[in-house]
Amino acid sequence: MYKLFSKLGMGEKTARNFITILLIAAGGAIIYGLPYFRYDYYDAYLEVYHLTNTQMGVFGSIFGVFGMISYLFGGYLADRVSIRILLSVSLIGTGLGGFLHLLPLNFYMLAALYAFWGFTSLFAFWPACVKAVRVLSSSEDQGKSFGWFEGGRGVAAAIMAPLAVLAFRLGLNAGNLDDRVGMRYVILFYSILTVAVGLLVWWKMKDGSSIEKSEQITFRDLRKVLRMPAIWIIALVTFCNYVFTLSLYYFTPYGTSILGMSVTFGAGLAACKRFLSPVSNVGGGYLADKVGTSNLLFTSFIAMAVGTAAILFLPQSVSSVWPFVILFLVIYFFYNVNYALTWAMMDEGKVPEQYSGTAAGIISTIGYLPEIFCSLLAGMLIDGYPGVVGYRYYFSFLIAMLILGAGIVLIWKRFLKKNRGQ
Repeated sequence: MYKLFSKLGMGEKTARNFITILLIAAGGAIIYGLPYFRYDYYDAYLEVYHLTNTQMGVFGSIFGVFGMISYLFGGYLADRVSIRILLSVSLIGTGLGGFLHLLPLNFYMLAALYAFWGFTSLFAFWPACVKAVRVLSSSEDQGKSFGWFEGGRGVAAAIMAPLAVLAFRLGLNAGNLDDRVGMRYVILFYSILTVAVGLLVWWKMKDGSSIEKSEQITFRDLRKVLRMPAIWIIALVTFCNYVFTLSLYYFTPYGTSILGMSVTFGAGLAACKRFLSPVSNVGGGYLADKVGTSNLLFTSFIAMAVGTAAILFLPQSVSSVWPFVILFLVIYFFYNVNYALTWAMMDEGKVPEQYSGTAAGIISTIGYLPEIFCSLLAGMLIDGYPGVVGYRYYFSFLIAMLILGAGIVLIWKRFLKKNRGQ
């Protein structure tokens, strides 16, 4: 097995830990099934729980607020506590929250549940994932490793999404085409799967009970990380990229409500797009190790901006569905290239490995701030400007953020050039 991974161009350390990286990747996809599945079934979710678009946006804001509060401390914790414990507890806790979703919940109860998920799935989980992948990989393999990590997440999501669609259809058939029953089947599917993966991570990960005392960072180290310019630039790139991450969920309702796609077709598109992840994540990772992480990031930001602008010029009719699908998949391809490379910037910027968890926590605290306002902004614009106008306003904001991201990457390239000259 080691020889096979070596043939894929991996260094000894990366090849030795490759299976563990893929296991972490699977958990990194599955844990977000419950907090985000509402977007794949957007219209049905609104109807079943009697919500407005603005209320749907509130869930995202609440989720983001709790993430922002907890990321920094979770990153610090990831540099001090067993990764095995952090990942397992986060997965199991998130899955148990899914079982609560099966209860008859009103808007305020749902808001509390999303706050709970904001803690269980964001607190130390994501910084622990980033630290684990970086520590388990060779320095020269950072692009490949994060590419395989995101590709593995994509494969897990690609397998998970159509199974969720199947669960929804089974629920519809069992409930005489009642969307409420279909939704319960989806929730039950995600809940069982998330708890099961949490137990698998606990059983399979061969990680010590804690990090050695000599390796534990202090609050003095935290201040040191905060003073690193690279951390702030990576955080801003992550910020712009994450605006697009959250905005992806509004392409499907644009297709269904403006262009006339069916809800089932839209959910199927949301599932199919995930099959692009292995190609774009992994291929992008290998390409980044050859042409440079920052060069590929810049290209991806521009490609996403151009593709999103092209969608706005499509005629508002069913005849535009397939051009929309093609454009969306092209955009999603470059998005996946981009998303995997953001974390590889830490190695390109020479962030010390022992600070990986803390650095990821700081970057996530700033970079994932869009979680607080993006969904709310989109919901308010779509409700406030019915029809295509609200979507045009929001997608124009998205294009501006992508162009800003490309500009920050240019600043990053100047920063790297200056540091090499010192």
